[in-house]
Amino acid sequence: MFAPDWEEYELIDAGGGEKLERWGNIITIRPDINAYFKSELNKAEWLKQAHFQFKENKNTYGEWKIRSSFALDWQVNYQDLKFQLSLKNTKHTGIFPEQALNWEKIKAISNADTKFLNLFGYSGASSLAAVSKGAEVVHVDSSKTALTWAHENLTINSFSGCKLVAEDALHFMDREIKRRHTYSIIQMDPPAWGIGTKGKKWQLENQLDSLLQNASTLLTENGILILSTYSPKISPESLREIAAFIFPTKTVKTGVLCTKSTSGKVLEHGSLLHVL
Repeated sequence: MFAPDWEEYELIDAGGGEKLERWGNIITIRPDINAYFKSELNKAEWLKQAHFQFKENKNTYGEWKIRSSFALDWQVNYQDLKFQLSLKNTKHTGIFPEQALNWEKIKAISNADTKFLNLFGYSGASSLAAVSKGAEVVHVDSSKTALTWAHENLTINSFSGCKLVAEDALHFMDREIKRRHTYSIIQMDPPAWGIGTKGKKWQLENQLDSLLQNASTLLTENGILILSTYSPKISPESLREIAAFIFPTKTVKTGVLCTKSTSGKVLEHGSLLHVL
């Protein structure tokens, strides 16, 4: 499953554990464990182009090396949506551009009758996609920083109709089940590992069954589930097997979400599940 091209994002090249990307007119170098192959361009050519380069200290934390006079905050456009990007103390910029595949899907199936639940919502790109089509959106993330970012994105797009909730995804799902609330679309984009609101550590492979079981209860009869995983321990095959058991009457589609660079390299991001 290849992410679609869009004007203000480009994967220029990848390799040697890093990727060279363009966000609008800003070019960055940042780590990616899946770029284990040799890059097409040499790193000297990368450095000539890059405005910022991320250096990891531990896990995803580190610092951005400034190689230009550009600001650390800027905006990019995806179709009719605006995203606020920012370079902070992690390698992340504020969006996962390969998710454009899901943004397109969400925009295509959302309307004024849609109730959309975005779990692990981060800065809200998928929430914006749904709100832009008139959907009623609930956006959940345990990080207050992420929710602040999502609020900024809603503000610059002049959008309303999105409720921001600071809570662990599973805890929120449990409460919604007790309230007998249902949703026509649920998106989950969980990290491979995480720390909840009370500092409790968890790993996706240990929580996947519970997330899918709860989603099956919260979805309307014709509801749609979109799940992205960035864990190397979860394959499309295992996702398909679990989803087929939990959603026996629905169509299950899985695959590896990939981006093809301008230089011709294929970068894998993780497993993708659509339950229709």
